[in-house]
Amino acid sequence: MLQNPQSKITQVASILAQSFIDDPSFDFVFGENANKFKALNAFFELFVADAMERGKIIIAPEEQGACIWYPAEVPIFNEQFEQTLIEIISVVSHSCGSESGKRFEHLVQQVGDKEPKQTHCEVFFLGLKPEARGKGIGGTLLNPVLNYADTKQVACYLVSSNQRNVSFYERQGFKKYCPIEISDSYSMTGMWRDFANV
Repeated sequence: MLQNPQSKITQVASILAQSFIDDPSFDFVFGENANKFKALNAFFELFVADAMERGKIIIAPEEQGACIWYPAEVPIFNEQFEQTLIEIISVVSHSCGSESGKRFEHLVQQVGDKEPKQTHCEVFFLGLKPEARGKGIGGTLLNPVLNYADTKQVACYLVSSNQRNVSFYERQGFKKYCPIEISDSYSMTGMWRDFANV
């Protein structure tokens, strides 16, 4: 039976919120705010809605994780996406206070400034629920993206928000592309993968 779009948005947002609840990027944005999980759900609902329209969504078996990515032919940072970001900043500010909204806006600015100009596909979010980690599921979620990139002969880019995940991405063929300084104590890592000849 086909899911209606809103129920799929809710499903994927919930998976990603559970997957990123302990991620350092959201510790930076939200701190220990009591509304963090509710805010994360609302945050991801807006990203998932955009991905349903313009990108691709992969869900792991038994809803253990999910991946949002954009093919190379999609201009991610267009006017529609800018509008989505404005809505997200508003949601974050409303749920967790204006300081969280400002921190998210700052994070987005830093990440956007390092966005590669070359044609590429982009993994936007890849998350696994805590109990699903370390079982090879992340590689399974990434495979369709890398197969697409290799078939289309385009590179692939992502930002690792957690230093613990860098070695996983390196095993998938990514290399460190650029450090993205978010604060004095927190940085993310832009990672690039050239296509493999198939």
